[in-house]
Amino acid sequence: MTVAFYILVSLCLVIIKTTLIPGLGLFDRFYDLLIPIIIYLSLFRPIREGAPIVLFFGLIMDSLCGGPVGLYLATYIWLYTGMRWLSRFLHTGSFLLLSLSVTFGVAFEGMVMVAYMALLSPTAIIPEDTGRTLAMQLTWSLLTGPVILGIIGWAQKQIDIWRDRIFPDLLNSNGE
Repeated sequence: MTVAFYILVSLCLVIIKTTLIPGLGLFDRFYDLLIPIIIYLSLFRPIREGAPIVLFFGLIMDSLCGGPVGLYLATYIWLYTGMRWLSRFLHTGSFLLLSLSVTFGVAFEGMVMVAYMALLSPTAIIPEDTGRTLAMQLTWSLLTGPVILGIIGWAQKQIDIWRDRIFPDLLNSNGE
């Protein structure tokens, strides 16, 4: 049920990012809206819920964006794996960590995209406004990342309450 929820929410975010946001001048340089979901899944959900979603949306984004196959998939897997690893050492409930984690994810994705253009495709021309675009995305991520993660956390709690009420005999997500 949780996996279905995240797939539905992520599909809605992909639709918003690809159809609504490009038409709004203020948001034309907004970051990839799947990054907060990947961060949330890596910090707060078990692998059996997070890994299938990361794989699914890596493949979806690779097919939608028209770039090289596997670029988004590899970026999402590395981001998910790295944040899971870091969560073993850091307090994941910290507001500062949540703010910085989304910003780190946006910076990581931006660096992967620029590195691909610069190293793997030497004939490609890196756009002149890449620095401004990345700076704007990092600013947006600092402002909206914790809010989006908070909304996702609230929605997850509501799903857990609903699931426990409907299916009281099943184990909840914490294995209790």
